[in-house]
Amino acid sequence: MPESFEQHFGWEKQKSLEQIKKKRALELVQEIEEITKRMAEKGETIEDYRRIIALVQEIKKIYEKKIIGWQLEGKLTEENVLAEYQAGGTVWAANFSPEGDKVVIGSGDRMMRVISLTEKDEKGKPKVLAEYQAGGAVYAANFSPEGDRVVIGSGDGMMRVISLTEKDERGKPQVLAEYQAGGWVLAANFSPEGDKVVIGSGDRMMRVISLTEKDEQGKPAVLAEYKAGGEVWAANFSPEGDKVVIGSSDGMMRVISLTKKDGQGKPEVLAEYQAGGVVSAANFSPEGDKVVIGSGDGMMRVISLTEKDEQGKPKVLAEYQAGGWVWAANFSPEGDKVVIGSGDGMMRVISLTKKDKRGKPKVLAEYQAGGRVLAANFSPEGDKVVIGSGDDDRMMKVLGPKNS
Repeated sequence: MPESFEQHFGWEKQKSLEQIKKKRALELVQEIEEITKRMAEKGETIEDYRRIIALVQEIKKIYEKKIIGWQLEGKLTEENVLAEYQAGGTVWAANFSPEGDKVVIGSGDRMMRVISLTEKDEKGKPKVLAEYQAGGAVYAANFSPEGDRVVIGSGDGMMRVISLTEKDERGKPQVLAEYQAGGWVLAANFSPEGDKVVIGSGDRMMRVISLTEKDEQGKPAVLAEYKAGGEVWAANFSPEGDKVVIGSSDGMMRVISLTKKDGQGKPEVLAEYQAGGVVSAANFSPEGDKVVIGSGDGMMRVISLTEKDEQGKPKVLAEYQAGGWVWAANFSPEGDKVVIGSGDGMMRVISLTKKDKRGKPKVLAEYQAGGRVLAANFSPEGDKVVIGSGDDDRMMKVLGPKNS
């Protein structure tokens, strides 16, 4: 157990959700002040106004969002399954909408589906609100910040942004933007403002793609790119949108700046960590000062971006050994818990403020799925988890309190 566990997470037990909200809101206000000062000194740009609007919207969401937090402990049963949907193939991606009333999934049958958690179909099952067939397995599927679009990454090497409000000539969801990578697109996520997408692909590349600018060929402009030492399995923006964290098959987690360049004019690597296997999950904490990773060595690790260990490397603040490859790892909305999905078929909610009898992070709740758990994410309110599983299971399940 890293000796910094208590130092970094023990004090957060006393930290109320209102304090967390206030701290984040003040950070956003400070950024607005910095932008307006720069505009006064150097002139105004449309990007400045877009960023200010996005920051104001984020502040609004902070105070509108009601965070309940995870309430359950122990082994979850089928009574805790609030909704489920069986896909035609392995469910590689499963994420809540910003409002928490829908889930988007991507699966091995080449389908993206948006599933309602409030409406039922004729058979009494969760209603499929929208679906799109890609040219290969859909490995990544995420909502935009507004919830009106979905970005997917698939085995045909394509990133697509799909509208949930507009239809094409065939009556199917309209594809608003697409980009052809040089390999499977394994990761695809929107920026906090929703005007960019970051993708990770089998050609070992991370790319940040604009949804508002075009290149000379009329295709979405690539704003930044980085070549890793292996396939890029995970790629996510920081809360501020000025950094990207990636995980790759060379066993590396890297935090990459989108505002700073290195000596070769490439995006600067701000931090990196060598895991013992493929880094298939990598996500920032809500405050952006930590990263959680999941890897092929069966480990979940929470890594500091502000402190170093004795060797000068990013300090590991917490870690957990699962019974198989950790495919998914995400922070709770409060940042005091992590949910992981692993190759042993388990979903686990792990505390970053409590320890078990062995002095390791305490497992608050766990659920045994029927196959590898490849996706696991908290709801916006933090009281539910959505999982996606593989093998013969092929299920999306929403887990939470009974009668929720």
